[in-house]
Amino acid sequence: MSEVIHVDILIIGSGPSGTSTALHLIKHDPAWARRIIIVDKAVHPREKLCGGGITHIGQNILADLGLSLEPRHFDVREARLLYRGKSYSFYGNPVFRIVRREEFDQWLAQTAEKLGVQLRQGEAVKEITPQPDHVEVITEKATFHAQVVVAADGSRSFVRRKLKWDDDSRVARLVEVLTPEDPANTPEFQEAVAVFDFTPMDDDLQGYYWDFPSFIKGKAFMNRGVFDSRARPEKPKADLKDVLSGEMAERERRLDDYELKGHPIRWFSKDGRFAQERVLLVGDAAGADPLMGEGISFALGYGDPASQAIIDAFARNDFSFDTYAARLTSHPLFRHLDLRVRLARYAYRLNRPWVVSLGWSVMRLVMRFTPWGRRDYVPVREPAFRLTDLVYRTD
Repeated sequence: MSEVIHVDILIIGSGPSGTSTALHLIKHDPAWARRIIIVDKAVHPREKLCGGGITHIGQNILADLGLSLEPRHFDVREARLLYRGKSYSFYGNPVFRIVRREEFDQWLAQTAEKLGVQLRQGEAVKEITPQPDHVEVITEKATFHAQVVVAADGSRSFVRRKLKWDDDSRVARLVEVLTPEDPANTPEFQEAVAVFDFTPMDDDLQGYYWDFPSFIKGKAFMNRGVFDSRARPEKPKADLKDVLSGEMAERERRLDDYELKGHPIRWFSKDGRFAQERVLLVGDAAGADPLMGEGISFALGYGDPASQAIIDAFARNDFSFDTYAARLTSHPLFRHLDLRVRLARYAYRLNRPWVVSLGWSVMRLVMRFTPWGRRDYVPVREPAFRLTDLVYRTD
């Protein structure tokens, strides 16, 4: 019989959504740290497929938590959107930042750990069974009796599968490669530009190709990939490998020279099922952005409504979480995410070339009336306080 550990909050998954939930609880009251255990089957730093883009949304969530982005990152000053040779750009100082997920996730997890959260790495969950007064979670090393379980275990969520989570959410697809680059001779590095090319929509891709400059252990790489929203699931799937190969060939790269990797992204749906008795979904397990595939910022965003729902549950001794969906859908960030869902349904459904060309012309005009048309626009706030200072003063 494995050790039985009683815990108030068990978070399964130590990515941005799980650690953000813990950090939001600690911001509310540092005493929460000792009531939280995070388990993860992987050990940091662990590889995580992702473009690595953190927009002002995610950076401002970090600022609200009293954190500044510490891992090495690449500041993108121009996000260039292309279609059939036409383009328009978002400018900013920066527009967004590109991180390596293995470094970013490790930093967040270590931050939570330094604040008192117990982090158990290399410990896969094997079973999860709801009981009348707790949830039993069996890992490779222990049995947990948790008052609340937060499922932060990604689009392929083990918790969703084991609990036979029944909803009609759909899944987008990503494939990507990393190509070594000479930053001195690569325009994207020299000009701090990230490229989103929607031209493959003409070939039935329901998404775009991207080029993101980044650094891995001090060396320059281009993260190149293809995002397929699957907004029209009734249509045949585009061959993502062929699309990526063609786009890379135009950039004088051979796909066969690099390791190809892929992963899914679960769509957010305001009509989705986000909770059951004593169990909450956050991050990609609950749903992410199907328009641009932006994952990190919205994963961080789940921490606020999830933490508020948990605080309320313990205050009222009511763990039904029957108001969690309403908290999500009324939250400003997730109202914005729902807008992206609706835009994805229309943008990728109406993928006739003349419609896309018209949309491109309209967007170029619209951009002139937004702050994103200025190169000096700074959309990122500085932290008003330091979370570590708050904790140390309170202890």
